[in-house]
Amino acid sequence: MRFDLIALDLDDTLLHGDLSISEANRLALARAHAGGAKIVLASGRTIHSMRKYAELLGLVSPDDFIVATNGAEIVETSTGRVLSESRIDEALCLEIVQAVEALGFPWQIYVGGRILYRGWNRWTEEDMRLTGMPSEAIRDVGAALSGGQLKFVVPGDPGLLSSARDRLAERFGDRTALVISKPYFLEFLPAGVDKGRALADLVRRFRLKRERVLAMGDAMNDIAMLEYAGFSCAPANAIPEAKSVASWVSALTNDEDFVADALGRWL
Repeated sequence: MRFDLIALDLDDTLLHGDLSISEANRLALARAHAGGAKIVLASGRTIHSMRKYAELLGLVSPDDFIVATNGAEIVETSTGRVLSESRIDEALCLEIVQAVEALGFPWQIYVGGRILYRGWNRWTEEDMRLTGMPSEAIRDVGAALSGGQLKFVVPGDPGLLSSARDRLAERFGDRTALVISKPYFLEFLPAGVDKGRALADLVRRFRLKRERVLAMGDAMNDIAMLEYAGFSCAPANAIPEAKSVASWVSALTNDEDFVADALGRWL
């Protein structure tokens, strides 16, 4: 098959468990890029923790873009220019804070390459490990939320988060998009935002055909992207919901170079 654009998730898809890009995956993507395919990293991470991976893959030319924050941002990699952006407005953020804290959960946001948290917890510490970003306690909530946010994250025990998601969706589901990116992260995004919509935006801008888009992902926040692409692949470690919408499911996990396997079979 020929693909003009390849969009892929980072954590648990392209990256190994140690957060590295294997040589096999790097070479497979380099071959695809040399063959004319645009490579777009699409992650729930912010641009600050994604750019280093784009640089490792050599995706820093003027026509290279990153889909960050689960689709809330599309950023030109080489310059940092924001192509599109969606935010949860400040008033709604404050309403979310009240609801989340009433349920007894901490929360965090991402500003200027930092994780700002309200209520220290082990999941925020894990986020620091994953993203390489420093953290800082929020002292003035109003000031922290000023101007709105690209996303609002509730960390917590996976079992508790699942039930909390249902309750929060009843109140905010028509005004935000709620998605579980990691089992221990519940994310509020601006209404209508997801990786699939961001991918569709890039396809229109580049005047490409949807049928010639390949997407790869493993988690709930990848499902819209997998559904949008003309062809989609999921690793063996993907959640059942992602596997059910993928065109093809690999027998290999992210730690077994699933991306290289998929490109070798289908490109």
